[in-house]
Amino acid sequence: MAGRSTFTRFLLQQKGRKQILNVRFGSHRSLHQSSNSNWRSSLNQELNNSIETPKQSPSVCIYKVPTTIRMARTKAYDPSIVSIGPYHRGSPHLQAMEPVKMEVFRRLFFQNRETLDSAMDALEKLEDQARNCYSENVQLGRDEFVKMLLIDGCFLVEILRETTNPRLKLGSGIIKRWMVPQIQRDLIMLENQLPLFILQELFRLTRNISSQENQSDAISFRHPQTLQRLALDFFSPLVQGSSNTYSTCLRKNSIKGEHFLDLLRNSILPAGNGLSRQNQIHMIRPISELKLAGIKVEVVENCSPLDISVKKTWTMARKLTIPRLYIDDRKGSLFRNMVAFEKCHKECNPDIATYLFFLDGLVHSLKDIEVLHYNDIVHHSFSCDEEVAKFVNSQCTEIGRDAGESYLHSVVDDVNSYSRSFRARNRAWMVRHYFSSWLVGVSTFGAFLALYLTFVQAASSIANHSKSSENKGLYYYIMDTFLFPLGKSYSSSDNRTNVGRR
Repeated sequence: MAGRSTFTRFLLQQKGRKQILNVRFGSHRSLHQSSNSNWRSSLNQELNNSIETPKQSPSVCIYKVPTTIRMARTKAYDPSIVSIGPYHRGSPHLQAMEPVKMEVFRRLFFQNRETLDSAMDALEKLEDQARNCYSENVQLGRDEFVKMLLIDGCFLVEILRETTNPRLKLGSGIIKRWMVPQIQRDLIMLENQLPLFILQELFRLTRNISSQENQSDAISFRHPQTLQRLALDFFSPLVQGSSNTYSTCLRKNSIKGEHFLDLLRNSILPAGNGLSRQNQIHMIRPISELKLAGIKVEVVENCSPLDISVKKTWTMARKLTIPRLYIDDRKGSLFRNMVAFEKCHKECNPDIATYLFFLDGLVHSLKDIEVLHYNDIVHHSFSCDEEVAKFVNSQCTEIGRDAGESYLHSVVDDVNSYSRSFRARNRAWMVRHYFSSWLVGVSTFGAFLALYLTFVQAASSIANHSKSSENKGLYYYIMDTFLFPLGKSYSSSDNRTNVGRR
């Protein structure tokens, strides 16, 4: 009986434990199921409450620079003296130019109130179109936004007229001489733009009035000009340092653009509407290596800065033609903002980025810059060539290479293919080992000269002894050539032997 009671007690204990475990696991299971239902229901609720991302207007052309690109060099994208448009409006370090912009506006319309009314009416009609040009939501009311367009637009139009008028001395008007280089740099910032159609409307309405003191000179100068022509004249020092190199582009008033940066970019693009853009797998080799392989490099005049080509010479070698490039401390801002525009604007081909990666491939060291400088291709205002090499190699930082749309794919493929040929590799080996410097070259030349004189001396010896061996065969000539440096002659010794026998 005692055994049965003990066994019964054990079964009851096990049954109680199972009930407790079932209660515990059941509670955990219910909690798990409730948590699953909670996160699923919350996710479905978020999906139902999600707002569709507004589609970007097709007319957007003025963008905020992407953070990854900006981080490489923030200073290249921020204006330093003047704010144009809404993105940098109100920045404390740009407030010093606000009175200057208001003074330009006052001088322009103080005695021309009717033109002012026409300008305000025109910009009010263009307000929605202008607002749609900005990628970010402009936090300005209608009145404030139109006022900004009017004041900033009049400032831009008048600065173009004043600084490009040859009859007015630079610095004699509202814009001082020291301001011009900084303003040129600020006006090519991607975030510091106004739509070009706003400027064209203001340029048209204010064509017959002037904020300048000598109005007769200003009016007589401006009539044959277009806004595009004045803008390209104004920005020409940023591109090539001289308007003479820019003459071909300036004669073409058909150059279009969404704003100043786009206009300037379009003016330097490679010529040809049917330009082939294909995949470019490899980068071009450094210019110093190409020179060793026998590829000539030559500067080309009177063409677009991006018109790079390769031609065959009469020896079937290659000649790389590159337009002259002027480099100063403002050129980096110009290139970087153009590339940022290409990355953001879907209508753009990555031609500027392709050009910069081409230069990055050509320049690997100080020696490459020296080659380009010696061939009159690179001109710069830096203190040394080493800084230029660093500048060129830094332009592609944080910029992805669009290898599938390269307009230089045929140039790079042709040059690289020739540099890998048997002829080019052997020439490079010869130059590297026997003509690497002028001392090595002189030594090599001396060795070849000594070898040449030795053969001449051998030939002279053969000529002098030809009479004694004129009836002999080729074997005697060969023996005379080898025995001549020893002061012996096989023909003469053979003759003496024959005489002794007689």
